[in-house]
This record gives sequence, C-alpha cells and structure tokens, in this order.
Amino acid sequence: MNQKVFDTGTTLPEKFVLTNEFKKIFKLVDNKNSNIFITGKAGTGKSTFLEYFRQNTKKNHAILAPTGITAIKAKGKTIHSFFKFPPRFIVKEDVKLLKDKKLLQRLETLLIDESSMIRADIFDGIDYSLKINRKNNRPFGGVQIILLGDLFQLPPVVSSNDKEVIDKFYPKGEYFFNAKSFPEGNFLVKELTKIFRQSDADFINLLNKFRLAKIESSDLKIINKRKVAEDFRAPKGAIILSPRNKKVDEINNTKLDEIKSKVFSYTAMVKDIFKESEYPVKKVLNLKVGAQVMITKNDVSEQKKYVNGTLAIIEQLADDEVKLKIKDKIINLPKSRWEKIDYRLNGNSINPKVIGTFVQYPLKLAWAATIHKCQGQTFDEVAIDLDEGAFTHGQTYVALSRAKTMNGIHLLKEIKFSDLFFDKNVFNFLGHELQKKYVKELKTTKTIEEKNRPNTTNEIQSNNWSDKSDRMLMALFKRKVPEKALSKIFKRKITEIRERTLYLMEKK
Repeated sequence: MNQKVFDTGTTLPEKFVLTNEFKKIFKLVDNKNSNIFITGKAGTGKSTFLEYFRQNTKKNHAILAPTGITAIKAKGKTIHSFFKFPPRFIVKEDVKLLKDKKLLQRLETLLIDESSMIRADIFDGIDYSLKINRKNNRPFGGVQIILLGDLFQLPPVVSSNDKEVIDKFYPKGEYFFNAKSFPEGNFLVKELTKIFRQSDADFINLLNKFRLAKIESSDLKIINKRKVAEDFRAPKGAIILSPRNKKVDEINNTKLDEIKSKVFSYTAMVKDIFKESEYPVKKVLNLKVGAQVMITKNDVSEQKKYVNGTLAIIEQLADDEVKLKIKDKIINLPKSRWEKIDYRLNGNSINPKVIGTFVQYPLKLAWAATIHKCQGQTFDEVAIDLDEGAFTHGQTYVALSRAKTMNGIHLLKEIKFSDLFFDKNVFNFLGHELQKKYVKELKTTKTIEEKNRPNTTNEIQSNNWSDKSDRMLMALFKRKVPEKALSKIFKRKITEIRERTLYLMEKK
C-alpha cells in the first residue's frame, strides 16, 4: 500500500496549555520591540513557545537556528544560509550585501532557536549584516532580536581550527553574550519556569543541581543507585545516550547486525535545494524487522498515536510499507515531508516559501543516539553510557533531563564529579541575582545515612579554612582556574573545593 499521508510540519502539543507566563512573554514580544533572551530549564516549553509565536503573530518575522536539523524542525533557515556566511570564523569581510535587501528592510523580528549554540563571531556577523543591508546603524539594523535557549545546556561548537582565533578576538569566551554587539542590544532576560517534562519534585531538584553542577557526594550516591549490572540489556523502548558518535554508531551497527533477517532499504525523495547536512534522517534507511527506532515527527492525524521522540520496534516491512509496535499497539507509519524554508517579500509582507523538500519515513535507528542529537527530546526510559566520560558543559545534565522520571534512567556507568562541567561565563552573563535565585532553589539532598550524621555545615565552615585561604580561593575561582588546579593548590579534594566555594557564594 503506497503511503500518501504526509506530516508537513511542526504542531503544538496535543495538551498544549497557554500559561500566564506564555501569555505575558508573547505579548511582550508581539507588542514591543525589545530584544529578549527567553530562557528556561529543560522541558519548560521554549520550542513550543516559538511555534506558538509563529502561528499567532502578525509581525514580519523570520526563524533561524544554528544547525540545519534544528532549523528544519523550527520551520526556519540556518543562520549561515540566511546571511550567506561562510562555514568558518566570521570577519567583517565575510559579511556581504544580499540580493534580497528589500526582505531584510521589511523584517521586524528575528527569532533564533537553540541560541546557546551561537558563537560570538556569528552573532557579531548578524548585527553587521542587518546594519549594512538595512542601511541602519541602530543595533541589529533596528530589527527586534528574540533568542531562545538554555545556557546550561550544550555550548557553541568551536573547531580546533577556530579555537585560536576565537580565543584571540573573544578572550572572555565563545558565547553570543561575549559578542561585541551584544551590550548594544540591551537584551531583557525572560525565564519560562513551569516544567512540563518532569513532575516529581525531588527529581526536578536533583536535575537542577546537575544543571548548575552543584552536586554533592550524597547527590551522586542517589543518582548512581540507577547504575545497572554489567550484563544489563536495555529494555525494549529504552534508548542509550552517549557523548560520542563513535560509540553510538558502534552500538547501532552491532545491534542491527545481530538481527538475522532481511534488510529493507528505503531511499528518500529529495527535491530542489536540500543539502545533505540538513537531512533530518538518513537518505537511505536500512531497516530490519525487530529493529529499535525513534520516530522523528509528530503524528498530525486526529489519533495522535506518536510524537517526535517516540521509541518503537519494527513489526513488519514491505517495499512500500513500515509497521511499528509502540508499546502494545501496531501502527502503519506514513512517510513524512520536511520542507526547507526561504523567506520572500510579497508586497509589504514577508512570507515563508518552500525551496526544497525531503520525503522519507521519519525514523532513525535508536538503540543509541548522541546526547547532542537528543537535546530537546523526551523519553520514558533512557540508558546513559558516558563511555570515556562527558567532555563539555551541560552534557551530563542534558542526558539526565531527557527522562521523565528517575526510575526511567539506567546508568551503564556511574556518574563521577569529573563528568560535571560548568562554564562560569554563564553566570557572569546571567548576573548575580539570577545566580542567587537558582542556588536558592536547590534543596539540600538528605539521604537516610546523612540524617544520622552530625550536621556537616559547621565542618565545611571550620575545616581548617582561614580567611586568607577563602579570599585566595574566591579570587582564583573568579579567574576561572579549573577545579583540578584548585585541588592541587589547596591540597584538598575536588569535593571539598566545591563545597567551600558554594558555602562562600551563599554566604555573600
């Protein structure tokens, strides 16, 4: 049977709740011209807000994102494609006058999703391009800029080729808020606070601690209770998250090879302009009955049988048919159509125009996936294999926060303090008040074992720390000296350094 039903775009969640928070921020964006950074913890609906704005605003707007896959999902374009930037460190000479200057002149609002991944040089390039193409020297050429993202999740990617030049021109760091143009924008910071993904208060509190990398030994003890035995096999419906592509490919290929049945290959139909780097799934999908897969699109039918991120098992395959088992139900999966969007001027209005399409079954092999690729996803069960260890800011937090519940987490390796990375530049940008707010939100985690121990606060206060040592510790901390180095300088464990630093920050 030939599948003719196509999923043609992002939709609001079935149980979408228009909270007062959403209403206030939408009105601010829609009725004012203020530049705004909209942030929030994992699962607070940042992407949903973007989709709600897209459907309800009357402003001439464009939606951009740092990567092709994120841009396609958000029904927008990549930053590089929109501004015709080259794929390298951006300097003024790379910013050109564009053919569609009239479109930019009509542009009122530019929304950029996953903004934590925007590098400072790219942000400065956006500002300069809008200025020269609109012939307007106001910040960002007078265009309202709306950034959406969580700075506690994954940071900008800086290649080994670009690192030296980034360090030279942006010594404070690679984030967008270190761009030379950022202070001119007078950005407001608005936070979405209601968490939709998780509901258990203790689990949410533990995730908040991982978000800030303010973890104590007792917290690690609690999360590491989710460590599984060496012979553990992930249950059907659980995905394995790992930091590196090499490990993920190894797991998926091994698992597919273990299935001794016929391979069915499905080739995507690609039309017009659609780069390989932007393909939302593989152009050629190799599948077998029994394979674990992830659906990468929402069900737009009335039944709403699945959403983007649903895990399933392939039940039956034919040349033009894919049947999946989701829990106890068998469904016939239609192909999906992804659209690549460009923006065109129509009179005084800016309209999105489809310039390329990609038609394929919305599936990926999903015994394993990278943590990076799963940012924004939600899973009932997730196995986490940090393999050689996490290697960047926010990575462990992103992995853990994909799960709805603590019981949905299976750790293949224990999480260590060395798996926690935190870029202090983030708090330098967000400011002391928001830092205090986040720290205050953290509740002390007390295990039964700790309840029977004497209060350790006094130990932390008086554990042979002199006033001179405290001043030296905070001075080095502010200079972003790594914890390992601080540990050697003060001849103390990393946990002691963290506890003392936290105590001194809260004391202020």
